[in-house]
This record gives sequence, C-alpha cells and structure tokens, in this order.
Amino acid sequence: MAYQGEPGAYSDEAVSVLYPDVDAVGFATFRLTFEALTMGAVDVAVLPVENSSAGVVQEVSDLLWELPGLRVVREHVHPVRHCLLGWPGPVERALSHPQALAQCDAYLHSRQIRSVAYHDTAGAARAVAEQRQPGTAAIASKAAAARYGLYVLAESIQDDSENRTRFIVVERGTATRPGESGAGHKCSLAFVAAHRPGSLSQALDCFARRDVNLTRLDSRPMKGRPFEYRFYLDFAVNGNVAAAEASLNDLEEASAEIRLFGTYPASAV
Repeated sequence: MAYQGEPGAYSDEAVSVLYPDVDAVGFATFRLTFEALTMGAVDVAVLPVENSSAGVVQEVSDLLWELPGLRVVREHVHPVRHCLLGWPGPVERALSHPQALAQCDAYLHSRQIRSVAYHDTAGAARAVAEQRQPGTAAIASKAAAARYGLYVLAESIQDDSENRTRFIVVERGTATRPGESGAGHKCSLAFVAAHRPGSLSQALDCFARRDVNLTRLDSRPMKGRPFEYRFYLDFAVNGNVAAAEASLNDLEEASAEIRLFGTYPASAV
C-alpha cells in the first residue's frame, strides 16, 4: 500500500480509513508513488485527485495518462481540517504542500504569513519540529502535531469549512468499463478531441443526448503540442448502465485518442 507523503499526511489518514489493518509506505513524490506501483513494489496506491476548494491535483491525472496498465478501483472523499502547527510566538512563514497553502490563502494573507511550498504537509510539520526556527510554522493535520510534538497554534484555518479532498485507489490491471459495473458507479477517463471544428461539442454530446451526468471536466495542455489540450472527464453510471456504456462507445469513436482509467463505486460526499 502506497501514498504520497510522510506519516501523518492527509493521504496517510485516507489510507487508514480505507485500509485500517494494512501497513502503508509513503513516497516523496507522486511520480515515485506511481513508479512503485507500476514496478510491483506495492500493489495499491491511494492518491489525491481533486480538492473541493483548490481544484484538481493535476499531476496525478497526468501520470494516470502517462503510465498504462493501471486502473482506478475506488474513491474516497476525506474531510480536510488544516491546522497551524509550530511553537508559541509570532508566525512569519508557513510551510506546507502547495495545495494546502492554496486552501488556507485567505487566513495566511489576513495575518501576513508568507507561504513556503514544501513537498508534503506532514513533512513540513516534521521540518518545523526538527529545525525549530523562530517564526516558522507548518500547515498540516492535528494528527501531525501529535506525531511530531508541535503546538496547535490555530485549528480549521482552511478558507472553506467544507474543505474535502477526493482520493482514488489505483492498482495494476485493465480498467473496468461502465457496462461491467452497476448503478451508483463513476467512470473516469481522459481524451483528446478529434482535430475538426465542433469536435469538443460532439464529444460532450455523446453524454448529453443520453442524459448521462458529467461530474468532472477539465483541460490540460499537452507537452510538445502548443495550445492543444487533453480533457479529463468523470461521469456518473446511475440507473441506466447501458446508456453509460453507449456514451463511452460513442466518445471512443469521436475522439482522436482516449484512455479509460476505470469504473468504480462512487463515494458518498
């Protein structure tokens, strides 16, 4: 079992909720986590893909596209309650993962605390505990404060009180199609629209004309192809599984390139 980050990170918390009896290994970067999975060092990885206030974690989606032979088999929506951790006294700078910093931007700005990007929330807490630099704090979980012996200087400092992160569970294997699933599932994929006028509209119409609901749609520039984009898309597989499968079939015919990531049970938000 793998996740990105250090013990006490939110990804570590998500693993504990999903697999309470499994030992997990943290990796410094998303790429290292994916490489451990593709090379067989671990069988499963739990990865953040989307935050309710800061948006998508695009590197995870990009690596799903880049590395074949992987599939999404589950999702989990995890509440995120950021805390300011450190030592008593004025705080001048806060270390944390860029996503966490973005989720606490208003709090930091109002107190003139400078954001300092770090590879991981729990790693930032560990660094603050080890270095003990005056004026330096970390943004991480309350559990990270207990793990690294830091004071909780402020709780729930995220800008959105309903702040949540959506995690996906990834393993090696062939992605499941909507027609192989049941109602209450979700399907994730990415595609490149055909190179002709109206191609994106035609791609989206594959779902609209069958009343299949899209739950995510975002674009990403393609490396080596300036101003061309890849689209990441999730859609609901509700009562009409046949309609969802037919929509995917149509999109496969309408797209220049497509990669199915998987069909899996949708998490209750």
